[in-house]
Amino acid sequence: MTLRWEPDGEALGSIALVHGVMALAETWWRIGPALAARGWHVVAVDLPGHGGNGHRDGALDLDALVEGVAARLDGPVDVLVGHSLGAIVALGLLARDPGAARALVLEEPPGPRAIDLRALATVIVHDAAAVRSDRAPLVAREREANPRWDPGDVERSVRGIEEADSDAIVAALHGPLRWDLSALLAGVDVPTLVLAAPDAPGRFPLDPGSALRSADREAVRAALAPERFVELEGGHCLHRDDAQRWLEVVGDFARAAVG
Repeated sequence: MTLRWEPDGEALGSIALVHGVMALAETWWRIGPALAARGWHVVAVDLPGHGGNGHRDGALDLDALVEGVAARLDGPVDVLVGHSLGAIVALGLLARDPGAARALVLEEPPGPRAIDLRALATVIVHDAAAVRSDRAPLVAREREANPRWDPGDVERSVRGIEEADSDAIVAALHGPLRWDLSALLAGVDVPTLVLAAPDAPGRFPLDPGSALRSADREAVRAALAPERFVELEGGHCLHRDDAQRWLEVVGDFARAAVG
């Protein structure tokens, strides 16, 4: 699925939004309209293997994810925004095509030290089976784990699990889907903003906390100007935990980068 939101008047520019693993384009259901109201053309795309977006034969590796996103965009955008795995894909797209965006926003880009890919695959297997048998406990779990989310965010989170090709994603996590965050970031030559949750354990029993921790976090911070690394209160899904603050920070950055 590809979602679009248009400004009422003359546009400031274009913004593309890329979601994370087991999510879908509708994760931006509040962000997209709010950015359009601020004067931006906005598009949100599904990653391959997500939201009913099938993927080509072969491994669902970073190249395949980048290819899928590139195919769904109309061409270069002014600001490319990626959350979690979507942030890695955004970096991969800029590595392949440096002219794909004039500026980059990375929300909670996962560092290799913070993410146990095999453990994540195990959770995905469990959740995919659970949502097929009875989605109500999964809805309750997401609501308990994320008390700051709007009910619409909870619903879309569970729907993302329902609509994902969990077999392909699990196979990717067990095999070809790997990345070097520092190397990808070093290859970017456009203004870049990183949004991160506090470097601390999750605040709630089911909250994993930030996906950018310790040495990975310090390496990313060191690669950016101080004002380009911004901590927001919340967990891994900052655009859901505090949409208003997210919009303020990203909106200010986008206007400065494009203007």
